[in-house]
Amino acid sequence: MFISNKSLRNWLLVAGIAGAGAFALHNPENPRLTLYWFETIFAIAAFAFELMPMFATAVLLMTAYVVTGISSPDLAFVGWTTPIPWVCMCGMLIGVLMERTRLSNRIALLAITRIGTTPVRLYIAMIIAGYVIGAIIPDVITVTILFMTIASGMCASMKLEKGSVASTTLIMAAFFGATVPATNYLPNNVGIVGLLMVKEMGVPIEWLGFFVENVAFSLLVAAACVGILHVFGSRELGRYMQQCLSHAHDELHKMDRMSREESKTLLLTALALAAFATERLHGVPGYYAFVGVVLLGFTPLFSLLKKEDVEKVQFSILFFIVGCMAIGIVAGSLGIPALMAAEIVPYLKTVDSLSATSLLAYLTGILANFALTPVAAATSLSIPLAEIATSLGLEIKPLLYSFFYGLDQFLFPYELAAALIMFATGYVRMRYLVAIMALRMICAAAAVWVVGATYWQWISF
Repeated sequence: MFISNKSLRNWLLVAGIAGAGAFALHNPENPRLTLYWFETIFAIAAFAFELMPMFATAVLLMTAYVVTGISSPDLAFVGWTTPIPWVCMCGMLIGVLMERTRLSNRIALLAITRIGTTPVRLYIAMIIAGYVIGAIIPDVITVTILFMTIASGMCASMKLEKGSVASTTLIMAAFFGATVPATNYLPNNVGIVGLLMVKEMGVPIEWLGFFVENVAFSLLVAAACVGILHVFGSRELGRYMQQCLSHAHDELHKMDRMSREESKTLLLTALALAAFATERLHGVPGYYAFVGVVLLGFTPLFSLLKKEDVEKVQFSILFFIVGCMAIGIVAGSLGIPALMAAEIVPYLKTVDSLSATSLLAYLTGILANFALTPVAAATSLSIPLAEIATSLGLEIKPLLYSFFYGLDQFLFPYELAAALIMFATGYVRMRYLVAIMALRMICAAAAVWVVGATYWQWISF
């Protein structure tokens, strides 16, 4: 079968992007660096253009690092030996369970029907539902999929035109509901990666501590997102509110009373999160305790998880995450993070306040996200940022958290996996998305400054 013209153009475009990037970053003293940049940029562009299945691109990238002599197999594939893919897999299993029992739908629909009587209240309901569901499904990609399913169903039932202001507003409300609360919770996909990198430097991985230290920023950004959506689309969406509420009430009515399986699902997820959060009490690393409890769902103790549930896990996402970790780990072996850190230190030395240093770390995250994936950036730059903080006599956590906040920002969907899922619904127009996310990026920067100047100092950072 011959390759189509469109597919061939995409392959050539990706190769051109990789070639241009490698040329711009060419280092005549170290040819391996140039080769690294070509292979890495090619893979990131291939992810964005979907040239191949996600797992194929990820495995090909790791293999290319080994075959071309950039890395050893032990280094390129080391991501599989960390807890990250296994924690994410179990988070997805919980998501599959939530979807099958429809517990997550019940929580979201309850919030919408009880609170969302106006457009603004609907946005707030989505955020509240996100805080509840995000606490029991520790995987932002899974939560995003669930929220997009609910919001897309609403758009379809109201016959909203794809790409309209109303449909964009509703989908973005669900997207913010799924992703903004995720900033608070471990194992957050980016947060857990970054914290795992610096654990040996004395930075603990604690569920409750992570929540408390990030909740102020999350609430400020949530308020900003509600404001942005209100200005952008409340007038248009308001015309469809009665239909929206009617659809939510109908869906909730179909579910009847809470089933025994829903109750067992809620118990299993609560125990898994408790195991993660109480590492100090039982002495088992929290992420492994979490994985162990979730997998008890297959045993007669719960009899919840089934063979069919495993088949619904998006294993390609796990390959994507491990591939992105390889980008960061191999970059570290080539000394790239140290080169980046050397560029950052002079700027940090010029500021003398927690809010200003946090804002610089936030901007670093945004810039890193344009060149790398969030997981790759968290893997490669978390340790250098922690070392910079230590050398300058600063607290590690504020810089690290601000960096994570920057990694969550995007303008174009290719920069974030959750954003690709949202954009794939087809209900969001690109120019509306860019405008909304640019405003959120600015508001998040202001939130970083405010939190650095007030809340983090109040909790003795």
